[in-house]
Amino acid sequence: MARKLVLFGALFFVALVAGAAFAIWIDYNPTGMSPAFYTQKMQHAIRVFTVPLPTVVILGVLFTIVSTVLARRERPDFYFLFVASVCIVAVALITAFGNIPINNQIKMWNIGSPPADWGDLADRWWWFQTMRTIAAVGGLSLLITAALTRRGPSRGA
Repeated sequence: MARKLVLFGALFFVALVAGAAFAIWIDYNPTGMSPAFYTQKMQHAIRVFTVPLPTVVILGVLFTIVSTVLARRERPDFYFLFVASVCIVAVALITAFGNIPINNQIKMWNIGSPPADWGDLADRWWWFQTMRTIAAVGGLSLLITAALTRRGPSRGA
């Protein structure tokens, strides 16, 4: 029963991460945005997402890793969960070392006069967002696969 609850937590939190990443990927593509609009939009998003999204990512990481440990004797579940853990950890690392340093710069921009290289930074942020979206959706897909192909013990599991 514990394994099912932990797997549910992993699915729940990673689904939230993947959904948020996908929505942000669609809505925050800088192509066609003016510098002022991009700056205002990003500064607002940074304010709103700074606490809830990292919390959800951390919970996704924890539940997925615990699910992997609990499935260590159940092949192929363990392999799907292990790679899902790698994916969700990749999301956290890309966020921490890719997106957040750029966010910290964007927070300081003047909406009326973003820096001349704003487009380069926006494109770099977008690349990191694309990578974490791929990692999040990949991790979710692997978690779903593990849940659907589960062959663990039928009693009390």
